[in-house]
Amino acid sequence: MSPMPRSQIRKTPPGSRSPLPPLVANFVRSLRLERGISLHTQAAYQRDLTLLSEALFPKSLDVATPADLLEFLAKCQTRGESRRTRLRRGAAIRSFYRHLCQAGIITKNPASLLVSPRPTKSLPKALKTAETDRLLRSAGPETRGPEALRASLALELLYGCGLRAQELSGLAIEDIDLESGFVRVVGKGDKERRVPLGAPIRQALKAYLKDARPGWVRPTSGRHVLLSTRGRPFSRQSIWKLVKSAALAADLDPRVSPHTLRHSFATDLLRGGADLRSVQEMLGHASIDTTQIYTGLAQDHLRGSHRRHHPRA
Repeated sequence: MSPMPRSQIRKTPPGSRSPLPPLVANFVRSLRLERGISLHTQAAYQRDLTLLSEALFPKSLDVATPADLLEFLAKCQTRGESRRTRLRRGAAIRSFYRHLCQAGIITKNPASLLVSPRPTKSLPKALKTAETDRLLRSAGPETRGPEALRASLALELLYGCGLRAQELSGLAIEDIDLESGFVRVVGKGDKERRVPLGAPIRQALKAYLKDARPGWVRPTSGRHVLLSTRGRPFSRQSIWKLVKSAALAADLDPRVSPHTLRHSFATDLLRGGADLRSVQEMLGHASIDTTQIYTGLAQDHLRGSHRRHHPRA
């Protein structure tokens, strides 16, 4: 990639609504075309770097110093941003300036001195079995209404297959093979995996495809499994709202999210005796280290069973 002329490097006063800085736009384009980064991460990195650009004004991004970047991240902490957000902002900055160096736009990387702290490995929140049952029942599929059938299927897929919200939103009809009992999932970095379909999912899917989806299909609907009532693909945000509504109906913690069901899927598999490598494959984790965070929850369950049932506990 040839260096960008300085005349194209935007300088924007804070708070303005002018176009995205060309340097950031080119970087986000490279994330999409060359690295296959998810749309969610692309959008987050774009926001992070736009915020940095505004904080640096009147300096442009290509002349930032290590002190500028450290000051920006320190202000993020002062504003009370969560550790997760600050870790992501740091990752966006390091990736951005590494890209500028590789493209020949700058010769020295001002982000090279930024430390990449290891994120704390807090245990994920998982529902108890009784709570999961209440949540799955909350969709009320017994009403046989189309929206109830859609909600029931969405919840069953999130918990029964450990899908991310984005993965569920993008799920297509041809990804599901009822005959073999597997669903094909395209996860982060376009990595594919196959996950077994349990009997409740197959039942919910047949009911939804027969009595709900046909009434919403439009010429522009495409092959997405989940559709809105207007025939549009059911968005990631709509899936979050669906889960929140179901959690409220089930009288559960309002912080329950689609990822809570993914955590519950993994935890219940390990509690039931599944091996870690199989759980890794079904979750689509690139590294088994990511999957190992669930073993703490499973071990807590084993310790509880031991205390309750062993005479020498």
